[in-house]
Amino acid sequence: MISLQLIKCGESCGSLIRQRHEMVDQGAGWDQIQYTSLGVRNKEPVTRGKLSFHILLLAVCTSATSTEYGKLLGTFTNTAHGVAGTIYVIDARRIWLRGFSYDGQGPDAFFYVGSTDRPSGNGVIIPNENEQTSVLGAYSDRNFILTLPEDITTYKWFSVWCRQAGANFGDISIPANFVAPAPLDLGSFGFDPRVHDVSATKVTILNTKQVKFTNLVYDGQGPEAFFWVGGGNVTMAGGKRVPHVDDNNGVKLRAYTGEDVIVTLEGTDRIFNFGYISIWCALALQDFGNAVIPADLNVPPYVASGNPSPIMPEFPNGKVLKEDRFHICWKVDEAAGTLRLRFEGTVKRDEYMSFGISGSQTGTSMPESDVIVAYIGKDGEAGAMDYYLQSRSQCVPTNGDGACPDVLMGSAGAGATNDVTLLSSRVNRGITTIDVERPLAAIDAKDKAISLEPTYVSWAIGELNPEKRVSKHSLVPRGDVQVDFSQESSSCPRLALPAGDKDVTPWVIDDLTPKPAPEVITAHIGPSGGEQGYQGIAGQVGWGIAWYLNGLLVPELNVQRNNIYKFEIYGGNDNSTNLANFHPFYITSDSDGGYNQKTAKGKEAETIYAGPSGGELCDFTSMADPKDFDTFEKYAETLNKTCPPMLKPGILEWTVDPETPDVVYYQCYQHRYFGWKINVSGASQTAVSFALMVALLALAVFNQI
Repeated sequence: MISLQLIKCGESCGSLIRQRHEMVDQGAGWDQIQYTSLGVRNKEPVTRGKLSFHILLLAVCTSATSTEYGKLLGTFTNTAHGVAGTIYVIDARRIWLRGFSYDGQGPDAFFYVGSTDRPSGNGVIIPNENEQTSVLGAYSDRNFILTLPEDITTYKWFSVWCRQAGANFGDISIPANFVAPAPLDLGSFGFDPRVHDVSATKVTILNTKQVKFTNLVYDGQGPEAFFWVGGGNVTMAGGKRVPHVDDNNGVKLRAYTGEDVIVTLEGTDRIFNFGYISIWCALALQDFGNAVIPADLNVPPYVASGNPSPIMPEFPNGKVLKEDRFHICWKVDEAAGTLRLRFEGTVKRDEYMSFGISGSQTGTSMPESDVIVAYIGKDGEAGAMDYYLQSRSQCVPTNGDGACPDVLMGSAGAGATNDVTLLSSRVNRGITTIDVERPLAAIDAKDKAISLEPTYVSWAIGELNPEKRVSKHSLVPRGDVQVDFSQESSSCPRLALPAGDKDVTPWVIDDLTPKPAPEVITAHIGPSGGEQGYQGIAGQVGWGIAWYLNGLLVPELNVQRNNIYKFEIYGGNDNSTNLANFHPFYITSDSDGGYNQKTAKGKEAETIYAGPSGGELCDFTSMADPKDFDTFEKYAETLNKTCPPMLKPGILEWTVDPETPDVVYYQCYQHRYFGWKINVSGASQTAVSFALMVALLALAVFNQI
């Protein structure tokens, strides 16, 4: 007779089962195989069915894939601007950023995903943790969840991407064979024959803390039966109860008659810590039915909401009508025959937002459009009205001409009604949100039915007149706009918070007037200082970093013609993998710089006077908000210099030609908007020649006198 021992933690369930089947294949009868197990009172011979059950119960197979945060995707590489952190994948559409940091200094940086081979501008923005598509601010060791527009396998990379500079601040690659976590079906539940009628058509591991029993049946007669988990070198007798609302605070489970039941593990317990889940009677030490938890689980992590699947937002679909100004979101309910719309805009009180079906089936045309006009008045009262735009003029209720509410169409709109229902309205931090509902069908002669095919639409923003009716628009589309109301799982973007109206005074930076070589001018990269810094000084929106000359943020540089000036450059010289840390210094006729990104025609129009030269990267960093400092000197106290050992700068020597213009610029050869002015003085060769000619002519005249 063969005696089976408990397997050790980490051994393979599958290998153990195969081993036992091999014993039978080699001639050992099933009635000759016994098991030994601490705490099981009767060492009775077991049948083939019981053998499978007991072996699987006692096997422990811990997961090497699932974690409490999800499946590890990777950590950020090719980083700039302090980007750091790790991404775990929750499921096909959600990712969990852990320990994410970013200095917030990029002027146009977003979370991006794309399907190109390397991070680029050919991607899509992912709304931030607040479901907004605003420019990213600063983060310090933050944890949050983001929702992707499509399945993660659609993409090849995740990036913190600056659109304005076309720069990658950090990325994580998505492998082509990546398999996102998903709920796992364990199959049916229960023994044959049944024990206490226990059965379920399906048991599903929803996430790392929750298991769902579908169509669960149990007669409720076990004296101390509970949901139970266990594994390791203990039997079910050494497992543990999973508390549930249906076990009457530890008395016993009630009966089930075909119900769907979700069981949630307590505290720090995770499903991959166990080898089975069962309905177990603690008094009789009897298993009523069990499901084996396999090794290498790839299921979603449990999230605080307790919902293991992607949450379908109230308005799952949306379109940007005007970036950072007007978004429209929608949800179609075909069963109810309704369309819900969310108007979201950065509008003032007594400004309206209008959206609806175009007056033309072949393009966007305002005349004869059927639109909804939504607003919040200065008195705080919200409104949503059904309008028919007969023509581009104010409403004339007597004949229905102009842009009129349906109810004021007069004889032209006999029987027309307001078929729009206002659901809710609010203003939060400068963003107005109004939810409305209308029928999919046309209710009166002035309505247009909602088609579930791509449809041309009209929209506008404008002022309300004193009667709270629309006046001439201030903003309309500049071309044709289509919406597909049947589109599923598109994203409903959130607006960026509107900027404040506070005037910002630029910092005053002293000019730099160096002596000619051998004196050295150092050039480092550092934070641009926001509106008080580079933006206010140079009148250009940079991309978060800029040149520091001798420790000063973009000072005006004063030089003399016919002199030689020496620069030590610490801008980064590795352009093989990370252009965000590649900043060659050069002197140019162009105030924007970025020669290497220009077209052939743009390059022809530019004159380069010196450079480019790179050198190893040694940059200034700061986690402080520039808005908190009224002078550069105070802000400079927060700067830290980060340099590699045995630093080798790039060397640039510039001989200021006599014909150099009065104003040139120091800039970055790879990126635009990094530097500022160089004021060139001293007589040019042309001026000297002209002065000499005048002097000689005067002398000749004098000699003749």
